[in-house]
Amino acid sequence: MSGEDRPWAGDSPAGTWGTVRTRRSVLAVARNMTSAGRLLDVLPMFGSDLRVRTLFTTVEGSAFDDGLDVYLRAAGARTIPWAQAVATRFDLALSASANGDLHRIDAPLLLMPHGAGHNRLLRTGNGYGPEVSGLARSQLVRDGRVVPAAIALSHQEQLGRLARYCPEAVTVATVTGDPSFDRLVAHLPRRRRYRRALGVPDGLRLVLVSSTWGEHSLYGANGDVLPRLLAELPLDEYRVALVTHPNIPLHHGELQLRLWLARERSAGLTVIPPERGWQAALIASDVVVGDHGSVTFYGAALGRPVLLASSGREAQELDPSSPTAELCGVLPRLDRRRGLLEQVEEALSAHVPGAYDRVTGRTLGNLGHAGESLREVAYRLMDLAHPPGSAPGVPFAEPYGAQPAPASFLVETWAGEDGAVTMRRFPAAVTRPLDGEPRETHLTVDAEELNRRLLESAAVIVHRDGSPEWAREAVRRHPGCALAAAVVDGRRVHVVLRRDGREFVLGLPETSQVTDVSCLPSALYGWLVSERRAGEPPSVLRLRLGAVEGRVDVTPVRP
Repeated sequence: MSGEDRPWAGDSPAGTWGTVRTRRSVLAVARNMTSAGRLLDVLPMFGSDLRVRTLFTTVEGSAFDDGLDVYLRAAGARTIPWAQAVATRFDLALSASANGDLHRIDAPLLLMPHGAGHNRLLRTGNGYGPEVSGLARSQLVRDGRVVPAAIALSHQEQLGRLARYCPEAVTVATVTGDPSFDRLVAHLPRRRRYRRALGVPDGLRLVLVSSTWGEHSLYGANGDVLPRLLAELPLDEYRVALVTHPNIPLHHGELQLRLWLARERSAGLTVIPPERGWQAALIASDVVVGDHGSVTFYGAALGRPVLLASSGREAQELDPSSPTAELCGVLPRLDRRRGLLEQVEEALSAHVPGAYDRVTGRTLGNLGHAGESLREVAYRLMDLAHPPGSAPGVPFAEPYGAQPAPASFLVETWAGEDGAVTMRRFPAAVTRPLDGEPRETHLTVDAEELNRRLLESAAVIVHRDGSPEWAREAVRRHPGCALAAAVVDGRRVHVVLRRDGREFVLGLPETSQVTDVSCLPSALYGWLVSERRAGEPPSVLRLRLGAVEGRVDVTPVRP
């Protein structure tokens, strides 16, 4: 079918089902969830322009297109089959991937990257070839013709590499900048909102673990970093969240990934859905532990301290002249032979804001104006004057609610003679390595804990919905525990000691900064076992938990 014979996807004739009489039609071509996410990220450039409508299609041939139609429909996109798309004439086509039969589309094609620039080498049957994905002649030229009508680059540096790999495409290339990074910067004032959405209280630090896909990614090469972080970072000082590349659950299956991460989830890991919330989680983060993926690159560009846990440089996965390869060469590497808490704290204390600007600046050009520059290119290709003013800002999707916090803990305590108790808690679901420091350690377990081995080994058992009668029965039923405690309300806990049956009510003042009342029995236990005290505890314990200090009133319950 010739271009003249093809149906036009512009305005529908009067009397059919259409409501708005549009003048231009745009085809957004998604190859996988990552490219679809980038297209959804830039589509607000058309704003409320009633002259333009957008349809989506999925280009055939991707190994990672499973569930893509469902994702697009969930986003509210109108989708059409690939066969219909290539048989229809459009005024503009947008793609964030250079792969697939894009030459079959009857529309001027605007091509853009789907991550932080162009960094990966093209995959071949037995590894990686010499061409860079998105800049390769094998992707951009078909039958001697450059397929895209325009190639949007995020920095002048990519123009030089494009001239090296595909010189005939230089004439259609234009440096627009990275609109997705500009949106990240614009959303920085919403940081506290995103931290609340992730359940990160003030005073705690959020460690964002980011993994791209493939065997050389963080999760593929160093997946044990996750349980180690959860085991070594105190829960009352840190939260840990994970962002994975969409290709990981698409290839292995979401169920499989949930099963693999079940232990980490029970230890408090927040898993950010790859199609929603990674931008907000990155803005909310205090430190990034990542690899050679775009999220790590954006984190460094936003001024976050970064620890590199894996890199594609050793596997020759990256273009050695790319900014990402250079960044991987200068970022501090996570040393698996050392304690992770020490390295995270070093990264936070030693970090200098803007330390990586020179490197990230080689990818992120035209800062603050990328969206408008891309908009100008799109309207030029449609031969349509763009509306006056800027395109409206669209907020990022907020992350899903935080995972429930762990209820069972390995607790370390230091108690002084004056009633001061310092406490650090770690999730009991992951194994904490011994570091040789002398301290009192015990296991505090929730009464509803499903792991019976933990319950049988507990020194302290806490019921968040119990009663004094339950606590008395619990010390009889669990002879291995030292005390049982029932949460009375948001400020009080009733405690029963197994050894001599003494009972106490532990309470917090109304103005206390301590928010988790279930930690109080561990503070009492820590004081009792320090130097094996057998006497009456003081009427006031001074608890230090992370950055929070508070008074705990200890009231004996007389028979």
